[in-house]
Amino acid sequence: MGATGRSSRTLSVSEWTLSAPSAADAIDRVAAAGYSSIELAATPELDVRAARERLDAHGITVSSLCWMGLGYPERDCAHSSQLIRRRAGDYLRASLEQADAVGAPVLVLVPTFRVAPDPSGREAELDRAAETIAAGARAAAGGPVIALEALNRYETHLLRTLDDAEQLRALIDLPNVELMADVFHMNIEEDSIPAALRRHARHIVHVHLADNQRREPGSGQLDFAPVFAALDAFDYTGAMAMEFIPATDAAIRAGREWVQARL
Repeated sequence: MGATGRSSRTLSVSEWTLSAPSAADAIDRVAAAGYSSIELAATPELDVRAARERLDAHGITVSSLCWMGLGYPERDCAHSSQLIRRRAGDYLRASLEQADAVGAPVLVLVPTFRVAPDPSGREAELDRAAETIAAGARAAAGGPVIALEALNRYETHLLRTLDDAEQLRALIDLPNVELMADVFHMNIEEDSIPAALRRHARHIVHVHLADNQRREPGSGQLDFAPVFAALDAFDYTGAMAMEFIPATDAAIRAGREWVQARL
């Protein structure tokens, strides 16, 4: 991909990192920092109409919605409790409806934030997660795509690498369930970030950016050049969302400028 294609990639900021009092405030801050898009948090409190009005006022889009499962044990798609899985499914369907309402093409989903495996075993957990996610995906066919996210070992036990995420995606085997790549987590868990990206290229629909210490890109020691080259190699056209902390106004602006200078 040439320089023109790279520079046209959508950059956004994940709302949850901003610790903003409202989605409207987050939209204001992201727009002021020069972004053309935002990744909103999938929360029951999201006022879709107000968000759409604020988005339109700034002329920015929603790149994605982010699954908010940390601290919400009832949003566990792989749990052994049928009641908890049903609640996770309800949250999934509501989140997909929100994503559709704000025009987000992608819903980022983390199946479980538990760091300890269930005694029933990995295969049983994957089967339960697949069943829960597939039910939501079938109900939302033709709408936003679900992008499965792998986290690091300190945040989950089930999906830690893109290989893990692909195992679950293949179990679900639906056209609106794909993968996302988070370079911060990949820096901890993958043997090679570029190799993992190339291996799963045809299913990656979203990317999260943060440096090795989870601050803005360019502030640490993660080598982004081969990461961007790997994305170029398969003509990646999805959004790249900043998901680093602390996401101060200065940091999100610096992150955007640093990445854009290398695209």
